[in-house]
Amino acid sequence: MRVAVSWMMRAAEQGPARAEPLAALARRAATAGAELLVLPEFGALPFAGDVASLPAEPSDGPLAHRLAAIARAHRIALVAGYLEACSGRLYSAALAITAEGVAIANYRRTHLATDERETLAAGAWLSLVPVGGRKAGLLIGYDLRFPEVARALVLEGADFLAVLGGPSREPASTVEPLLRARAIENGVPVAHAAWEQRDGAGAALFGPDGRGLARAERPGELACAELPAADPERAGLAQRRKRLYQGLVAGLGPHASLGDGQGSGA
Repeated sequence: MRVAVSWMMRAAEQGPARAEPLAALARRAATAGAELLVLPEFGALPFAGDVASLPAEPSDGPLAHRLAAIARAHRIALVAGYLEACSGRLYSAALAITAEGVAIANYRRTHLATDERETLAAGAWLSLVPVGGRKAGLLIGYDLRFPEVARALVLEGADFLAVLGGPSREPASTVEPLLRARAIENGVPVAHAAWEQRDGAGAALFGPDGRGLARAERPGELACAELPAADPERAGLAQRRKRLYQGLVAGLGPHASLGDGQGSGA
């Protein structure tokens, strides 16, 4: 499966040389042979760095219909970030739309930094999306910091991760190591879309061994690559000792006895 990721310029920094409209990005990705185009967090909007100034819409609003029309016109699946309004709350969300223009998932970012909680609400579920014969696990922005998100998605069947990079909350030097780590520790390819030069990795794709597959050279460009198969054996997932961890997940106290029946070592 061939995937394209975008490295977009912020609206305030585009000036007269504005970034191409979404339809043009989809056309470029489809021309490059991609079956899926991944946009960054809020990538379906004219983002200038201030979330509070963005237009918010419901998941079935005009923007969703526009994205569906673009996907149908260019026969390419889309995962695009936007600001969702629902029941008086705002979410950093991602719409997943098939090449036929059918919306099949609306993922709301599940992890928020402390200073975001006055503006955004956190999502309550993770999303696994079928596309091109593969299964994509969706992550947005700050989700990348938490290895549990990627691991949970992979354990449920994701064979690659689509990461909608946001206005980076990490030092530029840590974004790419986190992306590579999520690939290596789970044995899956990672596709990362980004906003201009705030994100150290830019738009890039990584194999299940953490090695780079393709990278956009500058903002405004796409990176596109054929995703290799997932490699769970490389990640050692079959050797996980689940009973060692299940107590932690269940919220046991620090003095609870944890074991997996494979011996009595400390």
